[in-house]
Amino acid sequence: MTRPISRPRALFLAPLLFVLGCPAPSEVPDGPPEDLDLILSEDRPSKRSEVLAVADEASNSIVVFGGNQGVIVSQIPRADYLDDTWVFEPGFGWTEVEGDGPSARGRYATAYDRVGHRMLLFGGRYRPTGETGDYSLRRDLWAFDFTTRTWSELDAGDEGPSGRYYPVAAWDEEGAALYLYGGAVNRDALIIQPSSELWRWTDGGGWEELSTSGDAPSSRVFFGSDWDAQRRELLLFAGQIGDFQSLAYNDLYALSLPSGAWRELHPGGDGAPFTRMHPAIRVDAARDRLLLFGGHTDIGDNNDLRAFPLSDDSWEEVYIADEVMGGLGCNGNASEVPQSFVEQDLSAPERRHRGLHAILWDSLFVFGGMHSECSDHLDDTWRFDLATSRWHELIPARSGESCLRRGEDCQCLCN
Repeated sequence: MTRPISRPRALFLAPLLFVLGCPAPSEVPDGPPEDLDLILSEDRPSKRSEVLAVADEASNSIVVFGGNQGVIVSQIPRADYLDDTWVFEPGFGWTEVEGDGPSARGRYATAYDRVGHRMLLFGGRYRPTGETGDYSLRRDLWAFDFTTRTWSELDAGDEGPSGRYYPVAAWDEEGAALYLYGGAVNRDALIIQPSSELWRWTDGGGWEELSTSGDAPSSRVFFGSDWDAQRRELLLFAGQIGDFQSLAYNDLYALSLPSGAWRELHPGGDGAPFTRMHPAIRVDAARDRLLLFGGHTDIGDNNDLRAFPLSDDSWEEVYIADEVMGGLGCNGNASEVPQSFVEQDLSAPERRHRGLHAILWDSLFVFGGMHSECSDHLDDTWRFDLATSRWHELIPARSGESCLRRGEDCQCLCN
């Protein structure tokens, strides 16, 4: 099996191949692999959720770290946190990266430094496998170098923001700074304490807390976020107050950086996607729009794909997939989900939240996540072609899918 040589590696290997008498690549590749759906590697990460990913075009790579693979009971995952690093290369597949890196965790924040070809990772939470009680909250900052595939610790967390999980982060290329917003600061999983703090970190100056102004979102956690580099704005969609009882939100906000000024892009309600927690949103810069995939709605998980043009004020449907009908109880068990709970579109990925989502080569890549109704994590990999609006299954799931999707005849949705 021949592994494709990414651009940085091709440049590094060319002189060595010449010395050894081997033919060097004739030219550095410029553009995506010929077949984005080709999978040559037999490896893949284990099933997991509570992860984020960053894509780097120069190395044809998407990197993901850690996460949680704990058993899910009553839609709540037990703690079984990971500290492994995986890279997905379109046209090849998954590779595990060896070497030291951050400690095991999930629910961290990530940001992409395009100039430095690195992923920045902050925070998250951890609890030893099998234990109960309070979580340990991380406050360290790390960088993954796409060229060398190595981790380095940038800040041990002695100063700056307190430990937290589900914060969001963005790297501002113009200001050469990392911005960190929000998250939850509670160690007790049953008492959510949302934060609305805004922090800035620079290589030379460390951490600095900033003030905000304008039309800010209400206090919340479990929202989706991404960075609009063109407008230098951190986008924030949906979320929930953190009491596990109130309805979730479906409004959309933008935080201008470095000014710290908030503005509302859409008030939610009618004309917006279903209210939800843990939505995956990604900026499709080529079309100047925000993409939304899945998340956990107030009815259940979803796998819809929608778009919000950033120069407009209305949402659009891209690929709706499953239609959730609702209803609980199956085979005499009130907690089971019936087959009629959802009308499934088998051409799309399983419904999910807290998985990997990244845009690369005009495609949205999806891996893993949690499927609430089946009480399991997923380990599949999919690609949505943004030009043709078609889903492509690259690596099928071994867990977390409904009976219909895995071709089994069951009485209930998942068993």
